Amino acid sequence: QFTFLVVLITGGSKRKSAEIYNPVTRKSCSLPQFSEVRAGHSQDGALTCGGDGGGGEKTCVKWSPVSGTWNQSHTLREARGAHLSWETESGVYLLGGYDTAIRRTSEKVNADGSVEKSFDLKYDTRLSF
Repeated sequence: QFTFLVVLITGGSKRKSAEIYNPVTRKSCSLPQFSEVRAGHSQDGALTCGGDGGGGEKTCVKWSPVSGTWNQSHTLREARGAHLSWETESGVYLLGGYDTAIRRTSEKVNADGSVEKSFDLKYDTRLSF
C-alpha cells in the first residue's frame, strides 16, 4: 500500500492560481485557475471556502480531479474571509472572519452541499494581517 502525499496551494493576494506540489519529486503542477480571486480563504482538502474581496466571499468551490475543474459546491450564509476552518467527519466549520458582524459566528459546510448556522463564539475570531 502506498501513501501519496501532495500539497494543494491556492490563491493569494490578487491571485486566482492553484497548484499541486509533490514534496518527494520537488515538482509542482499548475491547476486551472479559480474563476475569482481567493485570498484569506480556507482550504480543507479539495474544498476552498470564502476569501477577501475577490467575489468568492460567499461560496465554496471543490477541486474535481476527474473533470480537472473547480466547481461551486456551497453558498455560504455569510461572506467569510480571514476566517478559520475546522474539518471534522461531519463537515467543515467556518469560524469568524474579517467582518465585525460575523467575528463571533460559525457555520457548517456539509458534504451534501448544505450549509447551516452553527455555534456562537465567545470571542472575536479572525486572521490578523
